[in-house]
Amino acid sequence: MPQKLAQVIILKPGYARWEGYASQKACGSITLIKSYKNCLVDLGLPKDKELILEKLKENRLIPENIDFVVLTHSDVDHIGNMNLFPAATFIGGSDVIQGDFFKEFFKEKYVVDENISVIHTPGHDNRSISVIVKTEKGTGAITGDLFEYEKDWLTVDSSEAWEVWSQDKKQQVKSRAIIWQLSDYIVPGHGDMFKVDKNIDIAKNIKHG
Repeated sequence: MPQKLAQVIILKPGYARWEGYASQKACGSITLIKSYKNCLVDLGLPKDKELILEKLKENRLIPENIDFVVLTHSDVDHIGNMNLFPAATFIGGSDVIQGDFFKEFFKEKYVVDENISVIHTPGHDNRSISVIVKTEKGTGAITGDLFEYEKDWLTVDSSEAWEVWSQDKKQQVKSRAIIWQLSDYIVPGHGDMFKVDKNIDIAKNIKHG
């Protein structure tokens, strides 16, 4: 039998809007993966509780149906609502934990099921991870703030795009290049899903154009 491939469903697209000097309104993307296992990647802000429950219901799911929650990094706008999923296995940094039981500490890759794996993509912070998903549209990558939004290597409103938020720019460039090579489309931390343009050498796009 052919392999059942995963579906990637954006429950809430991330956004980030400047509201004046050094002030933003922002929230990370919240993404559902339906595969052999049901996964949520990032959980938005505490105020997104009802939205998550409503969107799960639209997909004929309840919190108890979520097998894994992946937190790409620890920024507050990506980790709200963890207590909605007490039975789920959580993946964050190198840790795989269910309840108070640390089931595994992985070094390179953690395989959730045949379609879903989690890899280390440090740079935004040193524990950032991304989710690689096999779908009918190709290979998707859900990256948190490794990528802020499509074309985040360009200047936007005279402000820096991703570098200003990076703890380690050189490492983040390496991680971005790995994801660019692996994936056909990307769900970024603060924008809509976008298609990867293989004609762009992402490793060279550190300076703004």
